[in-house]
Amino acid sequence: MSEDSPETQPAKPRLGERVAAVSRKGREELTRKGGIPDQAHGLFRQWFRKVWAARGGGLYAVGFAVAFLYFEINDILFDDIPKLTTINVMSADLIGFIIEFIIDTFINMGLAFAWPVWVIQWQPPYGLALLVAAFILFPKFVKAPLEHWLFEGKEPPPPEKREKTKREKKKPRAKDE
Repeated sequence: MSEDSPETQPAKPRLGERVAAVSRKGREELTRKGGIPDQAHGLFRQWFRKVWAARGGGLYAVGFAVAFLYFEINDILFDDIPKLTTINVMSADLIGFIIEFIIDTFINMGLAFAWPVWVIQWQPPYGLALLVAAFILFPKFVKAPLEHWLFEGKEPPPPEKREKTKREKKKPRAKDE
């Protein structure tokens, strides 16, 4: 009796090997010329300029942008992707998913507005100290290089100031009115 050995399937790579392969590919995409940073750099910078102008161009703007990105990435990776894998694309579930995604984005924006609260709650005594240190050190060490990167070495536009409109003085009312 001769037994033909059945073709053995190649062994699946172990989890550690897969993680290492993904890590190598990610590192390559981040460091090679024309990779992700080169492609996303302009879009991110354009978005960050808008946030910078809308939030006053300081630590609050940076904190808002970082917090929003953190909440969005966390939401997408741990909430949306697992949910998307179970949705039937040809059903009404996809429309519900899109609506929920938009609502979650607005919620994340609301949470990002309160980023100093999140920093303080992170490690109660140390979070407050970190926030105070950031407000002191940011204008001295980080703001100028960040503006240089954002505006490509040009002077940032001056913040728009609201013009105060003079109100007309009301005429005193007569007692008969």
